[in-house]
Amino acid sequence: MKNNINASQMKAIMHADGPAIVLAGPGSGKTFVIVRRLLHLIEHGADPSKILVITFTKLSAIEMQIRFLKLTDSSYPEVSFGTFHSVFYQIIRNNSSYSDSRLEIATYQFKIEVLRDILAHLKARGNITSDEYDDGIEQIPDILSEISRIKNLDISPNECLESISLKRVFKNIFDGYNKRLREFGRIDFDDMIERCYELLANNSSLRNLYQERFKYILIDEYQDINPMQYKVVRLLLGEKKNLFAVGDDDQSIYGFRGSDPQIMLDFMETFKDNGASMINLDINYRCGSKILGAATKVINDNTVRFKKNLRASETNGIGGVYGRCYESRQRQMEAIADFLSKHMNELDEIAVLFRTNKEAKSLLSVLNARNIPTNIDNQAVSVFEDKAVKCILSYISFAINGSKRSDYLKIINVPMRYISRETASSDVVREKDVTRFYSDNYKRLKAVKDFFACINMIRHLRPSLAVRYLRKTVGIDKHFLSSLEALDEFEKMAAGYETLKSLLDNVNVEETTRKPKMISGGLKVNLLTMHGSKGLEFKYVWLPDLNEGIIPSRSATTNLQIEEERRMLYVAMTRAKTALIMSYIKGNKENPMLPSRFLRPIKDLWNQTSSDPSSGRSMSSSNSTSSK
Repeated sequence: MKNNINASQMKAIMHADGPAIVLAGPGSGKTFVIVRRLLHLIEHGADPSKILVITFTKLSAIEMQIRFLKLTDSSYPEVSFGTFHSVFYQIIRNNSSYSDSRLEIATYQFKIEVLRDILAHLKARGNITSDEYDDGIEQIPDILSEISRIKNLDISPNECLESISLKRVFKNIFDGYNKRLREFGRIDFDDMIERCYELLANNSSLRNLYQERFKYILIDEYQDINPMQYKVVRLLLGEKKNLFAVGDDDQSIYGFRGSDPQIMLDFMETFKDNGASMINLDINYRCGSKILGAATKVINDNTVRFKKNLRASETNGIGGVYGRCYESRQRQMEAIADFLSKHMNELDEIAVLFRTNKEAKSLLSVLNARNIPTNIDNQAVSVFEDKAVKCILSYISFAINGSKRSDYLKIINVPMRYISRETASSDVVREKDVTRFYSDNYKRLKAVKDFFACINMIRHLRPSLAVRYLRKTVGIDKHFLSSLEALDEFEKMAAGYETLKSLLDNVNVEETTRKPKMISGGLKVNLLTMHGSKGLEFKYVWLPDLNEGIIPSRSATTNLQIEEERRMLYVAMTRAKTALIMSYIKGNKENPMLPSRFLRPIKDLWNQTSSDPSSGRSMSSSNSTSSK
């Protein structure tokens, strides 16, 4: 593909002015097309400084920019690459006369503390009960996700999901959250999009400036765009509507973030008066033909989609798809481990893809017992890299290392005290300076005095007692519920030191000398979620736990949600190049389990005897059964 551009790719690359939607199925070379189109535009007179490429992740933007600069020998560095957030944030920051450029981006931890405070007030007023909220943070990530979804969809908080925690007071939570952010001069990423929209919508001169600034806009993964992002993009488009949108509606799997594939599906209707074009990249350069055929049968059951005829390149080979069924999850995990044991020299080319991280845990214990290395990020992480442990170390460092501003800023609002970062006006933070800042605010003044009393207490405690004091009295445990295991380990470690200084000194030595452990020549099997696998490819892919209640998830009840779950399976299936193994659990008489409904179009895979996709050794077993 690198040397031979196919007809549909050429058509996309050479598209003239005006809006175009490019249907880019898995492995069809969409990045190749985007990069080549950039060069084509420039070679045909486009000003490179007036071209904007938008991606959904920072990594994607960097990788695409590198590919373009490599293709052009870095001849056109003026082309702009960025994410929606980075582009919109720059528009806000570069136009301070129209907006408040002093706004800070709220950190995730800050948002969690704001919500905890709001929920505590609602509970104190009797709006919610202890049964509904127990002062922890387990419910908060879901609430934050729903706030984000509401903002991205540009809908009322009264339209929140039925399944959301504390639904009956969600509007109070939503309004309180936004009010607190405004009070502290913070915005979240979703606010950033809305602020940018308001800035451009309400200032025609500024809008005209950016329409002239970006004559050509190219968007990657267009199927993942949400309504608010789309509204801003529409404002950036000039008279010719030079939008080159590349994506695949069959790979839209981020509905929980507010992504709306209907925006892509409506493209031709939206831009019909501007001569919109549709181009279908119809050759897959990744999957063997059998793999692509099976994935196509699955996705064809979706009804809300563009009809396509994606075919495998002749160079891909046939590939293989293998259906497996097991009586229990343990038997399934042992079978996966057996397979991996036979391919230890190819572990980096193998991926096991799960619906969620929860399903991966049972496999992880089996692989650890067999000494099969994995790439799961949290496996070999030092206790000192845990966020809660880092926070405690910052408390200790602030207490004994000269009250440094850098430490102060990390701990001042953990837990939330609503003390402004502006209180740290110099490199050394003194109590008298901070109390002077809040001399006319009794509530904040008390919070400041309590904070410095805490710091003074730490100075007089032995290391293990200081850690326990911070965990239980200050509230680090409640703030970092997911880090309790790391905190337990760190507290035991701290008991081996006589002074806080010796503990900190040892941590610094550990941080500078610790090296990653390389196992089996660095080869590790990839354990990923289906979401996390998007954009990747592997020689072998195993998809376990393909059962009802897992995929589709029990929480998927509407037709749109079911179709997104099916798209997720399609994405996972099309990560495979040579072999795709799919398995489900049938359970037993006491606990029967059903295969996923998504397997019905390919149920014959569970009726045939097939071999190990690499060694030729038979993998069929007596517990294989048909998917109904």
